[in-house]
Amino acid sequence: MSKNLKPGNVLLIAVLVAAVVVFALVFAFYNFNLGKKEPASESGVVKDEQVQKLETLSDSDEISAIEGDIQGTNLDNLDQEINQVDQDFSSL
Repeated sequence: MSKNLKPGNVLLIAVLVAAVVVFALVFAFYNFNLGKKEPASESGVVKDEQVQKLETLSDSDEISAIEGDIQGTNLDNLDQEINQVDQDFSSL
């Protein structure tokens, strides 16, 4: 330590440096949206008609409405593009 700095002054400087670092982190988190997840819908993924139908549900939580949602869900051609996906992965 330098002769000009007293132990109390060193502690004060350390506390001030820590406060500046904390302030900078808080500022960064609030202004640059760090630590926040982007919603999946804003990720640039284009949803096709089948995905939009699957995401459409009734507003009711009654058993008959839930059963109607399940019965109305068509998963028959869910894997129709799996061969194209396999080819895309193998080309990587």
